[in-house]
Amino acid sequence: MEKRVYLFYGTDTFIIKSKINKIIQKYEVDDFNVTNYDMEERNLEEAINDASTIPFMAETKIVILKNAYFVSSEKPKKELKHNIDSLKRYLDLPIQETILIISAPYKKLDERKAITKLLKEKAEVSQCQPLKEQDTSNWVRRQLGKNNLEIDSDALKELLSRVENNSEVLVNETQKLLNYSEGLNHVTLEMIEKVITKNVEDNVYELTNKILEKKQEKALEIYNDLVMHSEDPLRILGILVSKYREILHVKHLVKQGKDKVEVAKYYNASSGRAYYMMKNASSVNLNTVEKHLRKLEEIDYQIKSGQIDKRVGIELFILST
Repeated sequence: MEKRVYLFYGTDTFIIKSKINKIIQKYEVDDFNVTNYDMEERNLEEAINDASTIPFMAETKIVILKNAYFVSSEKPKKELKHNIDSLKRYLDLPIQETILIISAPYKKLDERKAITKLLKEKAEVSQCQPLKEQDTSNWVRRQLGKNNLEIDSDALKELLSRVENNSEVLVNETQKLLNYSEGLNHVTLEMIEKVITKNVEDNVYELTNKILEKKQEKALEIYNDLVMHSEDPLRILGILVSKYREILHVKHLVKQGKDKVEVAKYYNASSGRAYYMMKNASSVNLNTVEKHLRKLEEIDYQIKSGQIDKRVGIELFILST
């Protein structure tokens, strides 16, 4: 008998969303009969009560439990007291007109929990983790190959670097590349640099470096490009603050005698990234970093208290450094 309960877990939310959409399409369930319950905001028992009722003027309904942290060991942003027994009872006697989908966007399940064990027995369980680099490379080559396109190895490397193993971004950016390359038969590094959007964090990292190098014109160019691509100035500000704090902390770690291996372990980073973090931190003056950080925190306050426009505030910070 076909199972009517699904559990999707893993850190690749794009794959989870894709699997959920396939189920909706497979059973041809309309929007009226698809209900989402965020387990960080809504009560589990309410969702199970919904799943236990028959669909309205349809053969099938779908109930989705999002952010089902109770099957993992991770702490949610907001923890509710859920009646897990209501889910256990439902799993023992599921409603045939309902498809219950449990979405757990976490690295792994907590195998010690009774509810996890029961779900592995009663539900169709699927792990949704990001593809490994080699698998991602092969996927890109296959998608381009379907359109008779080849890609240079340095271009592929840059593409993967810019999408940072994010499946949703990878799919969108590959489609953008296909549209741009229509009528061509070759993808070069120059095309990737022109077409594929850099990861926001990478852009802000470069923005930080240009500010510290006193290259204000280039820093403004990077910042305006980010805003033009609909990035929220407040998000940019937040990443800027975190980058400055990172530089400050790495300087303190180096002062304590920590080496590249220890810095990499502390930040859970690759040795290559740790090398550049240490190099970046050692190249700037401590007073300058602290001064810029104070300015950023002041601008953050001014923006949130309505004293200054968020876009203008960051522009003024760049010009004043």
